[in-house]
Amino acid sequence: MGLSVKNIFFKHTDIKTFFITRLTESQIKEKIWLKKGGLIIDITHRQSMICLDPFCIAVWLPLAQGVGDKADAPVIFFTKDGKTTASINVSLIENVPTDNGTLLLYKIESVKNYQLTLMHRLAVLGYLLRSKKNTFQSRRIISALYSYPRKIIIVSYQDDEYYNIFPMDIQGYILEQGIYLLGLRTTNVTLDKILAAKKVVICESDEMDIEIIYQLGKHPSTSPTKKEEMPFAITESELFGFPVPATIGGYKELEIFYNRKMGYHMLLVGKVANSKVIKESPASLYHVGFLQFQKGDYKSIDAIY
Repeated sequence: MGLSVKNIFFKHTDIKTFFITRLTESQIKEKIWLKKGGLIIDITHRQSMICLDPFCIAVWLPLAQGVGDKADAPVIFFTKDGKTTASINVSLIENVPTDNGTLLLYKIESVKNYQLTLMHRLAVLGYLLRSKKNTFQSRRIISALYSYPRKIIIVSYQDDEYYNIFPMDIQGYILEQGIYLLGLRTTNVTLDKILAAKKVVICESDEMDIEIIYQLGKHPSTSPTKKEEMPFAITESELFGFPVPATIGGYKELEIFYNRKMGYHMLLVGKVANSKVIKESPASLYHVGFLQFQKGDYKSIDAIY
């Protein structure tokens, strides 16, 4: 039955939650907007996923931009070439003041997807991607959130007795404020160490091999792979001396100044203390949702995992 449904709607396409692509920021064509009352604000470079259980998203706004009447329910919507691809209704959890603005933490309440046709969406989200772990609603929300490409970064931490290098995509960089948002799993052993030290390094994946990056995500945080056994050369970051892959496009050293448990993920907000550019306009690996990928011209990078 599954094969028949696939052949009807997606005969020549692998069915999976995400496709992986390698892009520079200038190649990303999607945009994200916040609508509240009579305001519509471009938040493409001011937003970040922060938790997947419950689903939460953060938006940063500068002091000069208001957020409308508090009674107005916010809507975040995604577009490509002027057409809406998804929208999410959110409710405010907390306002976090920053030097030049406010970080708004939102819980996702409902979602709509508009990619392809209704039957295509039902076939993928309701049947072809079904699993015991994810509900139909969670698949809809993930499809909406990943209708904007989500960058895969490499995270590095080290102290006198421990180190870890691992990938993640629940993250976002707010250039205007010079802050980085990270949503780390509360089960990650490295999390408590980062919270204690209030330091972490974020690396651009650039030309790193996707299989190697995925393998980094599979080693246990209790006993990470030894440095000498890593499949790439390692150097040290300038400020903290944390290990970073030698082939990355650059890195940012963060000082954590805020954290909050959102659910399954802990939100960390860090100020960029040092930024190292190794390669101008580096490419990065991105996850793009299945539905969003179908009508685009991004090139897929296959992974064995």
